[in-house]
Amino acid sequence: MSEPDETIDYDIVNVDVRAWVDAARADPTQHRDRQVAEIVLAAIGLAPNLKNTLILKGGAAMALAFKSNRQTSDIDFTSTVEPHGFAENIRAELDPLFPRAAIQLGHLDLICRVQTVKKFPKPLNFEGHAFPALLVRIGSAKRGTKEEQKLADGIASRVLDIEISFRDQVYAYQELNLIGAGVAVRAFTMHELIAEKMRALLQQPIRKRYRRQDVYDIAYLIDDHDFSGADKAAILATLIEKCRSRGIEAKQESVDDPEIKRRAAADWDTMALEVRDLPPFEERFTLMRDLYVSLPWDDSQKAP
Repeated sequence: MSEPDETIDYDIVNVDVRAWVDAARADPTQHRDRQVAEIVLAAIGLAPNLKNTLILKGGAAMALAFKSNRQTSDIDFTSTVEPHGFAENIRAELDPLFPRAAIQLGHLDLICRVQTVKKFPKPLNFEGHAFPALLVRIGSAKRGTKEEQKLADGIASRVLDIEISFRDQVYAYQELNLIGAGVAVRAFTMHELIAEKMRALLQQPIRKRYRRQDVYDIAYLIDDHDFSGADKAAILATLIEKCRSRGIEAKQESVDDPEIKRRAAADWDTMALEVRDLPPFEERFTLMRDLYVSLPWDDSQKAP
């Protein structure tokens, strides 16, 4: 999408971000990271050129919109505008708004600044890549400490990574009203999240990736929702289009490629660092697969 599609109808959902922040109070490192994340989200909600063009996805969207307990160390967005000039302007957009956001949220002892902006997959001809992305590192410091000088020098020891991807197809989003911050940010809907994660699972062998978190997240949403026929139709329609945009023809049997399961299972046990009482992989994968094959595939997309 080259421009934000203002014709999309979207729901507005109240989100208590402070409750999410305070839930990590027992872990000082995680609590600090979530405070910084709250400041960053509020600053994006205050930025005229960002609030309607960045759409939250991934683990942060799962945590805020769907109360997932999976810990995530970064924040992922999709941009609905083209990447031209984005990397050069984001620092100027966010840095002046961080102090205002921190004050509004009561985080008076925290200072945040953009430290680095990196282009992927390669800086050369960045805008010419099919699906470019930016890694924006947000440094933070406690006011009046040695951290403050490191932040000013651009070498903060505490950073939060923001990844912004471009040219993803987005078909539905919701607006998260951040209670306490007085701003809103856009985020993937449940249908969009599931379709995006299914697409990423199917693409594992092509991109040589390992996406165990997507199995966990889809199964988490299955546990918490009763999917109607309309839900399944929306997921399938979105999945097919997302796959086609990446050169993949999704079929009912695609999920049964053994390489997809093998890659998703790799390092599953390491998620115990992110999730308390991590359930068995086989159970979670079966839940995801059962939803996938139950989508309303037409005859040309079904297994023979």
